[in-house]
Amino acid sequence: MKLSTHILIVCTLLPFIAYPQKTLLDSLLADKHIAGFEAITIEKGKVIWTGYYGYQNIEKKIPVGPNTIFEAASTSKTVTAAAVMQLYAAGKFKLDDDVNHYLDFHLVNPAFPDKAITFRQLLQHRSSIDDNVDYLHEFWETNHGDPTIPLPAFIKDYFTTQGRHYDKEKNFYTYSPGAKTNYSNMGIALLGYLVERLSGVDFTTYCKTHLFTPLDMPHTGWFLHDVDSNQVAMPYRYVDSLHNYQPLGYGGFPDYPAGSLHTNVTQFAHFLIAWTGQGIYNNKQVIDSNAIQTLTPDEFNQGFHTWSQYATNKGAILYCHTGSANGVSSFISYSPGSKKGMIFLCNGELENNKAWRDIIDTLYSQGFK
Repeated sequence: MKLSTHILIVCTLLPFIAYPQKTLLDSLLADKHIAGFEAITIEKGKVIWTGYYGYQNIEKKIPVGPNTIFEAASTSKTVTAAAVMQLYAAGKFKLDDDVNHYLDFHLVNPAFPDKAITFRQLLQHRSSIDDNVDYLHEFWETNHGDPTIPLPAFIKDYFTTQGRHYDKEKNFYTYSPGAKTNYSNMGIALLGYLVERLSGVDFTTYCKTHLFTPLDMPHTGWFLHDVDSNQVAMPYRYVDSLHNYQPLGYGGFPDYPAGSLHTNVTQFAHFLIAWTGQGIYNNKQVIDSNAIQTLTPDEFNQGFHTWSQYATNKGAILYCHTGSANGVSSFISYSPGSKKGMIFLCNGELENNKAWRDIIDTLYSQGFK
């Protein structure tokens, strides 16, 4: 197992990337056309392996290194859930409360106006809130930098009947809240807004004060302007027909609590160390241990609870979350019993389930020996 940073070779005719075939992971990253990649494994509160591969910017020939920052995509949801559960532990709400008790507008699925939407449903992706792709696609598939719409305005525009983008058919599923599981970015964005309502400060300020600062994550933030822009990895898409990497520009979207965290694996690992250590980091209780247990799924691949379950090719069960956005992919996982954890962030797109499994299982076998 190679523990040091791998030296990478760039072909003369950019933007082709050649990885020296030192390990299976090097080979996989080259085969799957991942521009840049960083990964970390932890065990019992300590980092046991870190690896950096490829380029944060191909055109500028900047390699991925310890300071490279990636967009974390949907693995960001684990942080949003942690913020929510801090407020739950502080007694600000109960999981089965109707969120209308805390909102400054009335929210129901119009097909089931008498059925409450609860915090538990939002955390479990069972709220019956749908992602209106016709509206959200513009934000998700085009990178325009930080969003210009404040979170409160975006949420009300989507969920209030007077909102410009309210659509009773496209913004909600046709089943009752709590009846089924369907992944919902807008449900997590709503949780971000509820953090604001419950705490009295904006979501980004809350996370910085109550998560990023106590977890020693100074170079982590929800917006590009929160981090060093010179260190942010360019998102890339490999174009088969052209045999090259297309830079997509730096992105962000107004439902940012669902997927716009910017961080690196070293700092994200501080969050995971706390999560696998009963919420403790540097001898301080940052996240309530009972809140962590509440978000731990107890049935294989059921319920989400923000975290879902993953079985490696060797039969090990991990609690995990994947992330995929325009030009980026990410993964965070842990094993509660062993207190082992793993994170990877990359500026490339893993296009199918096999690609995900190949990299996850390879990292697991290399980093968890």
